[in-house]
Amino acid sequence: MATTQQTPLRRKDRSVQPQDALAWAAQSDYCVLSTCDSEGVPYGVPISPVLEKNHFYFHCATTGRKLENLQQQAQVCMTFVAKMQIDGAAFTTRYESVIAEGKASLVTEEAEKRHALQLLCMRYTTHTTEEIAQYITKYFAQTMVVKVEMTHICGKSNPLQN
Repeated sequence: MATTQQTPLRRKDRSVQPQDALAWAAQSDYCVLSTCDSEGVPYGVPISPVLEKNHFYFHCATTGRKLENLQQQAQVCMTFVAKMQIDGAAFTTRYESVIAEGKASLVTEEAEKRHALQLLCMRYTTHTTEEIAQYITKYFAQTMVVKVEMTHICGKSNPLQN
């Protein structure tokens, strides 16, 4: 069976520039990470990632279906919805969304893992650098970090009508 990866966006009029898609993804509080196992069985789970350069980091437990799938199949898809509003009068939904595809890997090097956890804590908490460092140290061994190197990103928008 051929891959659908090169299938063009159907609604080209709603396509946005890659830099806008990156900005929307960076601003989103969560996304849905889609994985599949070696038999192609899909699994989607909400995560709270952080963007750094051309990759995302997220944290998780050290066991579970998500990690099992990543070990069997490293290719993933991340779906972000930056904005969404139902426009019932126009029979449509207004939105800004992003699809990021990439290859996931477990972060095993201690310095990179600490760096990723610091980025995540700075993105999602208001704690001080010292408090973050203490928290990371306390839970370091029981926390897994995954890195997703982006291979493709696209954004799509159906903006609000003024």
